[in-house]
Amino acid sequence: MPRRTTADPTFDDLHRREVIWLKCKCGKETCFRPHDLIGRHGITLRTRIFALQDRFRCKVKNCGARPERIWLDKWRD
Repeated sequence: MPRRTTADPTFDDLHRREVIWLKCKCGKETCFRPHDLIGRHGITLRTRIFALQDRFRCKVKNCGARPERIWLDKWRD
């Protein structure tokens, strides 16, 4: 299992079953599995996780804001 050595990990640094959460100012929370994002929109294994905050926009009608918060958490069944 890789060990995190930076405050802003890359996709390659993520542990098994770890997911990326985004929260918008409007209150909507969205969860992404890392392997679903790799290969889309230029995201590679070396992409920094917290740098994604500038790439996402809220899909709630009339919102379109960038995420207020981004964090990593374990997948829960």
